[in-house]
Amino acid sequence: MVTGARADVALPSVFSDHMVLQADMKAPVFGTAAADEEVTVKFEGQKKSTKAGADGKWLVRLDPVKAGGPFEMNVAGKNALTVKDVLVGEVWIAGGQSNMRFPLSKADNGMDDSAAAKRPQLRFLKVGGPWQVCSPRTAPAFSAVGYHFAVALEQARKVPVGIIDNSINGELAQNFTSPAAFKADAELSKLVQRQTKETSTKWTSNVAAVVPYGIRGVLWAQGEGNRDYPVTYLRLLPALIADWRSHWGQGDFPFLVVQLANYQDRKDEPWEGKDCGLRDAQLKAVQATPNTALVVTIDLGIAKDVHFPNKKPVGERLALAARALAYQEKIVSSGPIFESAKFGGGKAVVSFSPVGGGLIAKGEKNNLRGFLLCGPDKKFHRAEALIDGDKVVVTCPQVPAPIAVRYAWERNPDCNLSNREGLPASPFRSDDFAGYFTKDLGD
Repeated sequence: MVTGARADVALPSVFSDHMVLQADMKAPVFGTAAADEEVTVKFEGQKKSTKAGADGKWLVRLDPVKAGGPFEMNVAGKNALTVKDVLVGEVWIAGGQSNMRFPLSKADNGMDDSAAAKRPQLRFLKVGGPWQVCSPRTAPAFSAVGYHFAVALEQARKVPVGIIDNSINGELAQNFTSPAAFKADAELSKLVQRQTKETSTKWTSNVAAVVPYGIRGVLWAQGEGNRDYPVTYLRLLPALIADWRSHWGQGDFPFLVVQLANYQDRKDEPWEGKDCGLRDAQLKAVQATPNTALVVTIDLGIAKDVHFPNKKPVGERLALAARALAYQEKIVSSGPIFESAKFGGGKAVVSFSPVGGGLIAKGEKNNLRGFLLCGPDKKFHRAEALIDGDKVVVTCPQVPAPIAVRYAWERNPDCNLSNREGLPASPFRSDDFAGYFTKDLGD
């Protein structure tokens, strides 16, 4: 814990023993003190001083430090504080709702992973609490997605990793967005009010509480609470990302979005249900927003519970996305993403980008599942699909003149398009028909 004889100078809990400070960045150190009190921060040979403002807030920025540690940080005004066992490494926010909050202890192989979690280079903090060193004692309560991301990133980058978990079970995306964002966008505010009259109720305690702590980027697993309002979400998610980036003041830091997983029972006939529009909104929001990535989980869910336990691949796919986007590694980090479709001769020819090492029908020789076709009547039918090089050819006897193609456009689709690296294709639609499930235009 942070020790000090008096409370004149204080640090928020994000500055506590065992913390991870973001490497290779002018990392902010901030807190409160008496108005106009001089505060000095010492860290790794650096000495930075400032005066608290009239509101008692102060902030200094350290010169960039390379990954390593442990170190000590000393903060002094009229009193002195010492933060011990400080590592310098890579810091990521883990945000969203229950599938991000889902603890390692409940995940597949979670107790075995917890028992083997003697990983002192990994540190975790739940907003409002202190930093914790990863160990068999502490790991069971960590976010399973955050844990597996941290393990994969530490193994790949060979540096300490810190995860700040500000996820909240059942929370809506608008409640992670600041009041200022809604004041600046009256149309967004109007859309959001169709779902709830209250907005930004958790902004101060769960987001503003750690701003502007130095981070590399954000892991975002959320959308279940907004699934009935995909039109709103398509506008809300980019606004949330812009809002966070504005408040942090670090530019367009990486923002990695986990797409909703499959859920509920399958049906014989094509059945759209909820989630299809929300997944589509997540895909399109990422495509329209710079320095973001989509992590597809359409192959990991289970019918009986929206809280699927297979969290390790989610964390590992997030780590691949981070390595490519944040650290510019030349690796395959995404499954196939729909690029275009051409119609003619009774078939649809679908192109993807990227395709990684090539398209495959996971678990099959060349028998793709999950494709749908429709003709001018806009009624979709299950279709046959075959891989032809880096394209997919889709046909259906009931649709002699197709005009639109969809893939995995069901709440729990039977689908298997992947790349050779094992990363699944994102659900998509080539059309812009308005007939998908939504409450955006009224209940």
